[in-house]
Amino acid sequence: MSIGATHCPITSAAPSSEARDYHASSPSVAQVAGRRPTSSPDSRTFDSAAATPISEPAVVQAARAAGLHIVSPAEPEDRWVTVNGLRLHYLDWGNPQLPALIFLHGFAQQAHSWDFAALALRHRFHCVSLDLRGHGDSDWSPRAEYELDYYVSDVEALVRSLACDRPVVCGLSMGGRTAYTYAARNPEGVRALIVAEAAPESRLAGRRAVSDFTAGTDEFDTFEDVVARTLAYNPRRTPEQVRGSLRHSVRQRPDGKWTWKWDPALRQARTASLYGPVAQWAALSRVRCPTLFVLGAQSEMVAPETVRRMVAAVPGSIAETVENAGHLVAGDNPAGFDAAVKRFFGRTGVQGMPE
Repeated sequence: MSIGATHCPITSAAPSSEARDYHASSPSVAQVAGRRPTSSPDSRTFDSAAATPISEPAVVQAARAAGLHIVSPAEPEDRWVTVNGLRLHYLDWGNPQLPALIFLHGFAQQAHSWDFAALALRHRFHCVSLDLRGHGDSDWSPRAEYELDYYVSDVEALVRSLACDRPVVCGLSMGGRTAYTYAARNPEGVRALIVAEAAPESRLAGRRAVSDFTAGTDEFDTFEDVVARTLAYNPRRTPEQVRGSLRHSVRQRPDGKWTWKWDPALRQARTASLYGPVAQWAALSRVRCPTLFVLGAQSEMVAPETVRRMVAAVPGSIAETVENAGHLVAGDNPAGFDAAVKRFFGRTGVQGMPE
């Protein structure tokens, strides 16, 4: 499906079954508790015959196996910034001389959700992926301040700290709502906007699938138990892909049990006015930058009539459907998502470093 444009939907084969567990092993207490070394032994795979490390980081190998064209292989650096009284973690993929592209993850996810997308674009943009408050390795809010206002304020503070000049902002689900609200508040300060699987209104089936998954147990006996639960929620991924992504989503407690990194208080966070459909539609109407809405073909989150209304609300915006993808579109079909984004950049003239 393509709305607001004349080209066909983005199609791509599902990610290859050869995509590896790009972090090689389950995370230890030390790995999940602190700074992740950018060249740690477990971040690479080995040639069993020669017993020598393969030159490319395992995450790059996994991205290539998922069908992505990687021009500039690298791993990100872990960085922190203190904003609004909280120490927030973000991933910096280098090339600060290039225009900035800020990635914002969805509810109960973390900054590494965007690893493949950042790898595919880091030669054109200074890619930065934020752990939103209460998620990943960022601080939990002591007063459970997890309304949209706070997320947007944190992004504004991050942009100031990075001295970004009109960044591109890309967000999924909750991160997508944060992205378009940020763009609405800063209409002259955003180069372009990419909103994946987010809308002022969502369908009950999509919301229920996410809430059922996040409302489950917070305690697991083994790392593989977390993998099994995640695969049951999203069978589009291979076990290797899930193990790689979960490495940054869970931590091992001193008693040996495993639990999510995100703050359980997120489940009970009060709904603020900006979460309401009326206020969100009003925010969308204030967006003035080139905008792409991305949907997963198998997702039940956003209704087609809602997508059409979103395109009508933002002048010049377009919507694309990525095949072989559900709600977590950028990870379900990395190559399809990357193709949609690059077509959007080409159509709108949004420039980072030229290909």
